[in-house]
Amino acid sequence: MKDLSSVKTANINARPSPMGTRQPLPRNQRSGSQFFPPDILLDEGDVIAQEVSPTPTTPSPSPKTRTALPLAPLTTSETDGMMTTIQTVSHTASTDAKATPMRRTPSPPTFIDDEEMLNLFPSCTTPTPTPAAPKPTSANSSPPSEEEMLRAHLAVAETNRSIIKTTGANSMSTSPQFTPAPPGGFPHIHLAHAAQLFDFQAAKVITTWLKVPHPKVLIRVFDHDSKDPAVKGPILAERLHKAISIIAQTDQQEDHEIKVSPPCPEATREKMDCPLSFLAYNISEETKTLILNQRIWSSTEITFAAHPFQVNSPPLLLFCLHGFSTTDTNTVRTAVHNIWTEDVTSWDITDILSESEIPEEQAHLAARDFIQSLWVEHLDFKVSGGILLPRYNIFAISPTNNPAVWTKLRAYLLSLKYPSELEGSGSSVSFIPCPLCHSIAHPHGLCPFPNIPLWNGPKHNLTTKPTNPNMRGRRKGRRTAA
Repeated sequence: MKDLSSVKTANINARPSPMGTRQPLPRNQRSGSQFFPPDILLDEGDVIAQEVSPTPTTPSPSPKTRTALPLAPLTTSETDGMMTTIQTVSHTASTDAKATPMRRTPSPPTFIDDEEMLNLFPSCTTPTPTPAAPKPTSANSSPPSEEEMLRAHLAVAETNRSIIKTTGANSMSTSPQFTPAPPGGFPHIHLAHAAQLFDFQAAKVITTWLKVPHPKVLIRVFDHDSKDPAVKGPILAERLHKAISIIAQTDQQEDHEIKVSPPCPEATREKMDCPLSFLAYNISEETKTLILNQRIWSSTEITFAAHPFQVNSPPLLLFCLHGFSTTDTNTVRTAVHNIWTEDVTSWDITDILSESEIPEEQAHLAARDFIQSLWVEHLDFKVSGGILLPRYNIFAISPTNNPAVWTKLRAYLLSLKYPSELEGSGSSVSFIPCPLCHSIAHPHGLCPFPNIPLWNGPKHNLTTKPTNPNMRGRRKGRRTAA
């Protein structure tokens, strides 16, 4: 930026005064309330020169701004001439001050550019996940249909059920208000295998359910022992119909009748092996989404868990260990991890995974990721007398959805022994499924659902009823007459 004295000289030379050439006025005469302070324009000019003209080659501000400024005509009076010169310089300075923000605008565009880059960034990266794993699968073969996947999982269901220990029966309860979801959501219900929701269901019923158009939802009722399906099935179906109708009316989504299909066991099955799942259909997509988002719907009349009608990926829960004398999950994880990372074990895991859809050259990496995904949860088991007998659930993320390969992998891992240095040796033990929520991850006494605030569903049985009818109603210490 030009010095102010040079600007004044240029204006004076452009319009010479009749009084002759005048000397530039001192800077201190331009200070005052009606003018800029004597140093403000110099500081602004310096800043502008640093930001706009970083190199000497950058041209100075356009002279058009100077020539376009209206100058008051000079008079013969020195005072008028002096004021005219001051007004000219002041007007020029104000023009520079107005132009300064325009030259300083590169900093706001910096944020605008950042926002544009953030908006553009996803579009640049969206092609990355698109050609991920699904494409090679579709290139090699078409994805299996819903029925084919279900049949594949049902083919190995008998093997997967062998790790479950059967338990006894339970009762139900009654009221209309649903328990709100706790912070973090309801606990997860672990399945024995991906197709467990279809266990013991008649083949013709499964075929019919597959043909029912979507949206539809699979439902399992809490505390339902599946006994007497001919009697309990229609009763529970009616209660489910009423509960789902209330849910749908809350969101005002349904304009047609909701339907519920009860389970139907195979005729050749034993009475102990009865299906638990119901099918809710003829519902809107909004109602289906609402039901699945909360998953657990609990009233004192009925409590149920909702599952999507699909064959899920293999369960995260692999098996349960006992035999350790510690309650430290890190110690147990180290023992399991040491066995899985041994050369023989890791190669066996790789060989099993190579039988799946995973390319053979990537099976080693898949085995490594599977081992690294290992985690352990402690179960506070106790025997009579309050003696602690801890058990541990072993979890890992399966790299394959092939039901036969996953079943073979789990069978191999639960057959191993897991010794620790000082805390004993772990071995697999059968799951004891919870009759309340039907999860295989814990027994009845460790079910977390009755501990949820405002829980309306079935509770833990804390008292035992006398089995001898003659003992009912008697108080301790009393004797009956002979």
